[in-house]
Amino acid sequence: YCWDTVYTKYLGQLDLYNHYWYDINNKAVQKLIMTSVYIIIGFILLSSATIGFISIKQSIAKRKRERARLLNALKKRSKELLQMLNAFPSNFLPKEISVFLYRCIVDVFEQLSKLEPKQPEFLKQLMLYTAKMETTIRQPMNTHQAHLQSTTQINEIRQYLNYLGRFMQNRVKRGSLSNQQYATYKLILKNLVTKLMIDNYILSATKSLDIGDNKLAVHYLTLAKDIIIKEGLASTQKDSIAHINAELMRLHKLLRIEDEAASKVQVNKDTQAKAEGDDWKKKNVYD
Repeated sequence: YCWDTVYTKYLGQLDLYNHYWYDINNKAVQKLIMTSVYIIIGFILLSSATIGFISIKQSIAKRKRERARLLNALKKRSKELLQMLNAFPSNFLPKEISVFLYRCIVDVFEQLSKLEPKQPEFLKQLMLYTAKMETTIRQPMNTHQAHLQSTTQINEIRQYLNYLGRFMQNRVKRGSLSNQQYATYKLILKNLVTKLMIDNYILSATKSLDIGDNKLAVHYLTLAKDIIIKEGLASTQKDSIAHINAELMRLHKLLRIEDEAASKVQVNKDTQAKAEGDDWKKKNVYD
């Protein structure tokens, strides 16, 4: 009986011991698992925060690049528009085109002043060209357009008119200029290019007169007059038509005088040649 009691107590203590170590091992495993879970969650949160930070940083850098690109594009456009505006002589552009150019310049400086509010020059330019645009709008339509005085100037103006046409096309594609407005402006630009051809012919006629070639001058003036009539610009080119007609009348009169003088000279030569021929025949008969 004594040994059975001792053995029973031993088994009970052993069972308590095993339960004790099982609880310890179970808690250790649970603690290890929870620690691993916390580490994984922390890693995920850290990775998410890192990715978010990188994404925000890249987004900020992208916005800065886009802003810098837009700023440089606007500065370049303002420079080109101002250069084009200053290239045209006074009273050369019709009122509609002048107002269009001023609107584009005002729009560019308005955007620049918003992008760079700390730059007072942009705001100053905005106010300056806004005032010029409003003054141009209030002015009456200019009926007396300027005439260009050199071939170099004509070629330069032709290039700027071509650039202006492409600039208008781009605005149509961006939706900032309607097709109807573009059609109106395109017709005006076409008439301006025609006017350049007329001025070029008149200038060539003047150069021909300088070297004394009246026939060549008549040729160029006739070409200029034909273009005006063909393009239906007689009503808007009254001064040019009057100048061309006056010059053609004067030159035709000079050419008639020259032809008459040349005819008299030729008659005298023929008479002299005939007289010399008669003398030679008489001499042969005498011999």
